[in-house]
Amino acid sequence: MTKGSAAAKRGFDLVVALIGLIIQAPLFIVIAILIKLDTRGPVFFRQERAGMNGSTFRIFKFRSMIVGAYRSGARLTVKRDPRITKVGQILRWTKLDELPQVINVLTGDMSFVGPRPEDPYFTNFYDSEQRQVLSIRPGIIGPSQLHGRDEVEEYPEDVENVEQYYIEKILPDKLERDLEYVRSASFFGDLKYLVGGFFKVLSSQVKGGFLARSKYRLAFLCGDIVLMAAAYMLANFIKFDWGMDLEPEQWAFIGQGLLLAIVLKPPVFVYYGLYQRETRWVGSRDVAAIIKAASVGSAFLVGAAYFTGLRAHSRAVFIYDWALLVALLCIARYGVRAFLNRQSKDAEGEGASFVKVLVAGAGHGGETILRSLLEDPHSRFMPVGIIDHEPHRWGALVHGIRVMGGATDIAMAASTHGVEMVLVSLADLDPVVVREITDACDKHDLEYRLIPALSDLLAEGAPRPIKRVALSPQGRI
Repeated sequence: MTKGSAAAKRGFDLVVALIGLIIQAPLFIVIAILIKLDTRGPVFFRQERAGMNGSTFRIFKFRSMIVGAYRSGARLTVKRDPRITKVGQILRWTKLDELPQVINVLTGDMSFVGPRPEDPYFTNFYDSEQRQVLSIRPGIIGPSQLHGRDEVEEYPEDVENVEQYYIEKILPDKLERDLEYVRSASFFGDLKYLVGGFFKVLSSQVKGGFLARSKYRLAFLCGDIVLMAAAYMLANFIKFDWGMDLEPEQWAFIGQGLLLAIVLKPPVFVYYGLYQRETRWVGSRDVAAIIKAASVGSAFLVGAAYFTGLRAHSRAVFIYDWALLVALLCIARYGVRAFLNRQSKDAEGEGASFVKVLVAGAGHGGETILRSLLEDPHSRFMPVGIIDHEPHRWGALVHGIRVMGGATDIAMAASTHGVEMVLVSLADLDPVVVREITDACDKHDLEYRLIPALSDLLAEGAPRPIKRVALSPQGRI
């Protein structure tokens, strides 16, 4: 590149960077707030990079990983990197994490177009020819971004040393593209890179591999958007006498609110991980996540309505909308869970036989056993009743299964319901009660299993709870 072209390029960088920084300031503020709300730590990530002529500078990026990420793993980001935060996933996917690099352009450390700045550690592996890449300023948009593949996608699934793989397999091709750019760089060529880079960023947001892996999650997201629209419209119908009293201008008003709802709420639901949850095992924690996501989404909707001229929006509609959305989402997920579990059981065979069991213990341990048996589509054990030593629990229902009494009621429960086995929760019962239950099982020739608490199994050096009770041959696991 000639001196004239270099001066024109620098002038162009300064003007565009200054204008861009002013225009992007509101977006910077929003992203900064989201980062601070997501995880503790600074807004910006600043790491040393190799600049022109090998000098080093600190690059600006929005922080997309946990604090201290590079002390707990490789220098490079890998597939499904657990160090990336929730907000960071979105920032990286949309490339918004790189927006602050306009500050580096203003300071002269970078240009808008040029080879991507490398970690100085990796520049130690450059040979003399490859070091020519360092003869010009690195850029926000580089040749490898336009003509190369996404680096993260290039790593094989079974690669163990990502840094070595990068040095041996990825870096040589990347440097070859950068060297070709350095040899033919021009001001008008850079303008083509800028335009091409813009469309490349847009087109790279949708990746075939991502769509294939996430088709079920995306289907759930689309279904939830339909439910969001249905909840909002139903809330308006309930408030306004099923639309009988609505004027044409009010329909337009509702349309604006509906648009805000389906634009603002889906990102909130994605943030709270509603589409990373396995629907087959949906439970109380998933319901809590739905309530939290719906609440935050509704809060955003209320705020947006206030600041976009919809201040006359009915507050009751927001409340109805929230309640209806939570109900619809929960019904949908539990419905899908029931369908999947039924499908699995049908696949196992309609004529499959089940072992009817009693669960001894109505506390946390017994509840865990019951839930596991009821939710496991492959379980061959069918709980028909619960035995517990606390009289105040008798007659209660746990997951729809009745507490039938104490140890003395085992014989009647077994003969009435055809019980073949008793599962004893050691987490809920003391050794004396366990002894009573096992004696009752021995007396009536019932097989039993002693189920220790998970915390006891995991406790280092803790004695196995099963040893607290003298077992008969029938009781051995």
